[in-house]
Amino acid sequence: MRDIVTWDVRTWSTAVLFWESVLPTGRTLRCLELGAGPGGPSLWLALQGHEVLCTNWQNTEEQARPLHERYGVSGIEYADVDATRIPFENEFDLIVFKSVLGGVGTKADQDAAMRGIHRALKPGGTLIFAENLRATIFHRLARAIAYKVRGTSWRYVTIKELRPHLEQYASHEVHATGFLSLFGPGERARNALAAADEAVFNRVVPESWHYVSYGTATK
Repeated sequence: MRDIVTWDVRTWSTAVLFWESVLPTGRTLRCLELGAGPGGPSLWLALQGHEVLCTNWQNTEEQARPLHERYGVSGIEYADVDATRIPFENEFDLIVFKSVLGGVGTKADQDAAMRGIHRALKPGGTLIFAENLRATIFHRLARAIAYKVRGTSWRYVTIKELRPHLEQYASHEVHATGFLSLFGPGERARNALAAADEAVFNRVVPESWHYVSYGTATK
């Protein structure tokens, strides 16, 4: 699971377990991963025997192949694809992305990515996703400090922004999780805070306070 989600594993693994529950079965799927980075979701799909086009906006194969070779999986191809200009139409049985929308740029760029995903799926195709949410001002302050140190930026989405795109599909389901776990200084601390989230905070805080959204949609 660590190689699939890489960070705050206990919180983000909730999304992967949900994906497992909705993944179409009984046939080999033609899949697309967007914004793959090290290619964890591509690995997850390939381990289940599916064919995957693993993509990132640049240097895709260089970033993702080492993980896939470590597991000895086959059925993965690589390509550089700009998520705001997805060059496919009615081509994939399944599309997956994790922590991608925040990095593509403006809200207009995020909207373009979501439109491209819908266009690239075959009729009846499935989208599965997990994405960082804007969450509370405390989450935003903690992230602002981190991004200032790294010299990078990110535009966090809200579930309210996601829903209009998901409503274009024949059916969809969206959930939110994670509250305290983001603040852990290391993986052991994040794991302990995620346990507190599962026991208490995921049940009592408003949806808008969670920092992870995950779900599915069927075209």
